Amino acid sequence: MPRDPLEPTVLPKISAVICTFNRHDLLLEAIMSIELQDLPAHDYELIIVDNSDDLQARDRFREGLEITCAHRYIEEPRPGLSRARNIGIHAAQAEFVAFMDDDAKASAGWLRHILNAFSSHEAAGVVGGPVRPIWAVRRPSWLTPQLESYLTIIDRGDEARVLGAEEWLSGTNIAFRTRAVTQAGLFPENLGRIGRLLLSNEELFVSKRVRDLGYTVVYEPKIEMHHRVHAERVSQSWLRRRVFWQVLSDLFVDDQMHPDNAEGDVRRVLDFLMKLAPRHRGAMGLFLDTDDPQLLLAQTEAICALARLLATDCRDWRSLLGTEGYAGDDNDTFCSRLIDNLAHPA
Repeated sequence: MPRDPLEPTVLPKISAVICTFNRHDLLLEAIMSIELQDLPAHDYELIIVDNSDDLQARDRFREGLEITCAHRYIEEPRPGLSRARNIGIHAAQAEFVAFMDDDAKASAGWLRHILNAFSSHEAAGVVGGPVRPIWAVRRPSWLTPQLESYLTIIDRGDEARVLGAEEWLSGTNIAFRTRAVTQAGLFPENLGRIGRLLLSNEELFVSKRVRDLGYTVVYEPKIEMHHRVHAERVSQSWLRRRVFWQVLSDLFVDDQMHPDNAEGDVRRVLDFLMKLAPRHRGAMGLFLDTDDPQLLLAQTEAICALARLLATDCRDWRSLLGTEGYAGDDNDTFCSRLIDNLAHPA
């Protein structure tokens, strides 16, 4: 929104950033939730970084777009969520910068509660809160609480507190001191969603660096975000893929490939396979759908274990998993097919 050159420049207190990729049908709701914030208009600004490769849809969306709050709309052709976030940080004029997804809706007090949290915790470099689901379809009966975070359903309790080193905040409900995230080196652009790849952990990585600078990470339950759980994600096939990519993302943040862990990972895989009927006790057992929530949880744990093992010593995995569905493959082909099935399910 252009300013009158004769009008005194008043910087906003907080910049809200929405990064979008080919979701213009949902983006308007996200924008509206920022327009309806209960802060005075001069206290905040909206920055949209559009990373879409569907340029016709982007142009149609922008043609009729009217945004009532102070805002900037930035088009960025190079793909990558982390890159888009870094562009948003560079564009932000405020002391604090808050991020939400293009398929989310912020509660009316979202920005106000973020500012209050930073004010109440002078050492905080990062703050955030719960993420409530907006279900596009019925919540599946097989979804256990342990698996909810893969669908960006986050709840760390009813009390505001400083989070421990192993606790994290979701990227669709996270805010930083702009100075702190800049000092931390911004978001790593080799992590985070790039097109349709399910890489993640960029928030964890940059939050760790902010912590290393002496700041704290604060959870405040009043900082509430509502996030859409898309119909295509309410499937066990998508969940298996998401779990697999999470292991790959973990490798960028922390070295978890210690040889001492290999025996335990082998045991996790074998324990899961032994829960199956004998005819399924091979590699294909890792891709079976099940109505049993606990069996699904064990399956995801086995996939995590196998992904870590595949990243280490290239042993003959057929001796571990059997050869059903992979007969005749040499070891490299076997591993390639297994990874392809986990990374790109039908």
